[in-house]
Amino acid sequence: MKRAKSVIAFMFPVVLWVSVTSVEYDLVIRLGFLLSALVSILALFVLLGGLFRAPEGYEDQNGFHVGVPAGLALL
Repeated sequence: MKRAKSVIAFMFPVVLWVSVTSVEYDLVIRLGFLLSALVSILALFVLLGGLFRAPEGYEDQNGFHVGVPAGLALL
């Protein structure tokens, strides 16, 4: 069972990467470089939005710690 999980854990990213690559290749062939550049820029903005909403924290020898939000510090 452990080996099957390892194979599935390896195959899922590979299949995902191949499918995304084939879709992007198809878009570039059909619609040109402009659409591919637009999709790449929009994906970058989605990633940046997620990073800006992530909580701030710090890491020490005991692990990662998330800081307390300012509004909850007084409670």
